[in-house]
Amino acid sequence: MVNPISSEPEPPLHVAYLLKMFPRLSETFILNEVLELERQGVKVEVFSLMPPGDGRFHGSVSELKLTIRYIQREKPESFWMKLGEFEPGLVPPMDRWEPAVEFLRRYRIPRDLDMLLRALIIGAEAKLSGVQHIHAHFATISTRMAALVKLLYDIPYSFTCHAKDIFRNTVDRELFRDLVKGASFAITVSDFNRNFILENTPGVDGEKVIRLYNGIDLNFFEPAQTPRTTDPLQIISVGRLVPKKGFDHLLNALAMLKSDNVNFHATIIGDGDERNRLQQLCTQLGLDNEVDFTGALPIEEVRRICADSSMMVLGCVPDTDGNMDALPTVLLEALALDLPIVTTSLTGCPEIVGEDAGILVEPANPTALANSIRTLTTNINEGKIIRGTARSRAEKLFDLCTNVSTLRGHFLKSALSGR
Repeated sequence: MVNPISSEPEPPLHVAYLLKMFPRLSETFILNEVLELERQGVKVEVFSLMPPGDGRFHGSVSELKLTIRYIQREKPESFWMKLGEFEPGLVPPMDRWEPAVEFLRRYRIPRDLDMLLRALIIGAEAKLSGVQHIHAHFATISTRMAALVKLLYDIPYSFTCHAKDIFRNTVDRELFRDLVKGASFAITVSDFNRNFILENTPGVDGEKVIRLYNGIDLNFFEPAQTPRTTDPLQIISVGRLVPKKGFDHLLNALAMLKSDNVNFHATIIGDGDERNRLQQLCTQLGLDNEVDFTGALPIEEVRRICADSSMMVLGCVPDTDGNMDALPTVLLEALALDLPIVTTSLTGCPEIVGEDAGILVEPANPTALANSIRTLTTNINEGKIIRGTARSRAEKLFDLCTNVSTLRGHFLKSALSGR
């Protein structure tokens, strides 16, 4: 971009991401988004409210150019000392503190003093480094912090909402509405999500709620060139081992396949609170020889295993608190690898699969899941799965470069209007 008065190019767009934890093994969509923004010339830095949980990272973390600032909880007096070290005029006057305090009070946001002090530090550092726009992921603590920074420093913000921050019964719809109101825009990752938000959030500004699919790095996920084999049938399923992923229904479906003498092997990649229960269920169903639990793996290893598989199966179901998967990243990765899919008709899954990239079944129905695996196996064997069909859908709807370019455009519009 060139300044019309000067021939000198303007400095690059400068965006900060405000996240609960970064990097995080299970949130590849955020890492991919940030990497692509950097490739497209955006200067990015990250404010993370927590340090990484377990030290496990995807290899692509090493490609990041950005600075990560960890703004963790500290004693109030420590924050006061830091605020005193900033140059005069950088910390906002007290009259800007009042709406921030009122925001915390109105919505009974926990640890209000800690939130206020961390927002002051984040905003001061963002101003000092020339940040033009702040983006958060999930309409929870990170977006509330971004809203506080906006109230204190008038730095525009936006956020992407995904699943638990939309669907859970405990979501404060009034707070959600006001987070959208204060934002330049709000992204959500499927048409299903957007419709749910508009139908369940009275007074929300629908023009600010934008559907923008997560993207996949199509250069990273290259389809296998060898034909898919089904003897044995290689089934892959990937996700956190939590109830909403429906792995118990998948195991019951696999038990039905075994009872029908289907020759298969299933790999379940992921970790979570349900791991012990699921492994016990696997043993009870007599599937220990057919099913491997690998735990969480780096994306490079996930890609390798998926590329060697016959199909991706994911049995998403609603959780007891209303939470659901919105747009499972592993299904986007399956599309990019041209891997046929069996999944449920929940939330954004039909938008991923469409009419020709796999089979949809009703949630929480192991029999339907087993029957669809059989049907898809037959289709593969009979040559009814046309090579490139799933991949072309990924290229059309879920190309990381294209979708992040759209996001960058929204950031730029916000930054320019905030001048």
